[in-house]
Amino acid sequence: MEDREKESPLPEVVAEGSAGENSEGGPESVVGAGETADAAKLKEQLAYLAAEFENFRKRVSREREAQAVFGNEQLLRAVLPFLDNLERAMGQEKASAAGLLSGVRMTHDQFLLELRKFGLEQIPSQGGTFDPSLHEAIASVPASGKPGGTILAEARKGYLLHGRLLRPAQVTVAAAPPEEDGGDDPAGSGK
Repeated sequence: MEDREKESPLPEVVAEGSAGENSEGGPESVVGAGETADAAKLKEQLAYLAAEFENFRKRVSREREAQAVFGNEQLLRAVLPFLDNLERAMGQEKASAAGLLSGVRMTHDQFLLELRKFGLEQIPSQGGTFDPSLHEAIASVPASGKPGGTILAEARKGYLLHGRLLRPAQVTVAAAPPEEDGGDDPAGSGK
């Protein structure tokens, strides 16, 4: 039994009804010197663990704050070359309008390509069918030859971020053609 006591790092717990009780059945009032040393050691370990946990909590809090402040660093580093290109384009006083427009289009396309790496996708709208979960209708226009709900024009592009809606597309939608007065009257006109 002595070997078992040496192996266990925890103090021995005395089972109910054993030598740890006096003749009246109450707990023994005298605690051995070895038990107080073990209790002191456990208190010291508990204080050490509490201090370690507090340090961990503070470190995680600092890291979370740093993430909030510098979380966009990677994205901003990717955007800086496009800002440089636009500044170069603005500095070209003698460039033709066609050349300037071509440069802006190339910068725009390059910018969209880089943003796709971060999970940004444009929502295709023009000519498609209106979807209220992706589009915001800003106008409804009667259009002959187009079924109701067809997107006629896009006022503002919509975007998804990793498949989740970031901003809905603002669109003009073809209205369903008005029904002709004639034929059967489903409401019943009393005739």
